[in-house]
Amino acid sequence: MCIHISQRPSPHLSKGKPLASISNDANGTRRLQYTDVDGERKSIRLGKIAKKDAHAVQLRVEELLSCKHCGTSPDRTTLQWVASISVKLRTKLAHHKLVDVGNLPTKTKKVGLKEFLDAYIEKRSAGKKPATVSSWRQIAKSLEDGLPPDISIQDVNAGHASDWLDAMRAKQSAISSVSLRVTVAKQFFGYAVDHKLIKSNPFESLKAPTARTTSNVEVTRETVAAVLKVCDPVWKAIIVLSRYGGMRCPSEVLTLKWADVDFEAGRVTIRAPKNERHAGKGVRQCPLFPEVRAAIESLPRVGEYVINKPSMRKSAEAGRGWAAVGMRNPFLSLLKKANVTPWPRGFHSMRATRQTELEQEYGLPAACAWLGNTESVAKEHYLLVFEKDWERAAGKKSVS
Repeated sequence: MCIHISQRPSPHLSKGKPLASISNDANGTRRLQYTDVDGERKSIRLGKIAKKDAHAVQLRVEELLSCKHCGTSPDRTTLQWVASISVKLRTKLAHHKLVDVGNLPTKTKKVGLKEFLDAYIEKRSAGKKPATVSSWRQIAKSLEDGLPPDISIQDVNAGHASDWLDAMRAKQSAISSVSLRVTVAKQFFGYAVDHKLIKSNPFESLKAPTARTTSNVEVTRETVAAVLKVCDPVWKAIIVLSRYGGMRCPSEVLTLKWADVDFEAGRVTIRAPKNERHAGKGVRQCPLFPEVRAAIESLPRVGEYVINKPSMRKSAEAGRGWAAVGMRNPFLSLLKKANVTPWPRGFHSMRATRQTELEQEYGLPAACAWLGNTESVAKEHYLLVFEKDWERAAGKKSVS
């Protein structure tokens, strides 16, 4: 491996004299001065560096100058030194035509996995929701625990990624959780590719498992009616907004304001924290369904929010976002009090049931517009086959 050098010998080479020298500036910086092959006096600013480091640079530059004067190539040690110095200094040497950096071996600094993930989260968390950042930290911890100790991101390969996925499957982790982890891991390492820290994404070929509609279940009106009998007005409104308003709970339910409810027009403006970062998707309108109207009309108008649970909204501002609200345990207590067996994905199944009802009565475009998702998402994650549909298809008398 050679560094390109000038082949013209210099008449200015004087035996026994140093080819370069170090001078000190008044502000404490140092510079290296030398006479080029054409006899022109030149200097390279080294900045504020120690005297011994400046003289080390001087010795190497003298070697490069000598080779340039004599038309020879530097020795291996000097080549390695040029490859190891900072990009800034190497660029200066190239500018002075002492080296040709195009022929030097590239040397990428190894970046530890934890170091990279911590830096990524710190840099990218600005403007993100607390729940998103909390999720990133959990997934980063999963990668740190699941990949070899002290591994650098340059050494992570597709085999490591596959082993990490297999370990999550072996633990029987929830499909939705595994899917999210794979998606975010691809995001982490895609960022490293974009910034040329690694050449390819070792997680790119992983196929994230997808949670299907079967993870939701039908929540019948009869079941909901039994639960509502044991609820106070606020919890009754929470459940009705989820089951009959089809609103995401807790985020959309707890952010609904009285100003968003137009009783005269029969419409509700719903602000979706989940989608607010997407242009045109953070706000939607939905009919003020009769069940919803009755539930919220019975509430006292205390403050600006329909659901008077300020402690829950305050919890959502903490590190874990809406996941920290803590609605699940009070909801399960109500089910127990009503002697109702808990169903999978409590609030999400109520929303999925409502989407299916609306799709059957008004069509999929209307159902998606009112509930704030896309038709493809509705088909894959929300729409259900009701028990009455099975009975009707089997020729049994439909139960309304």
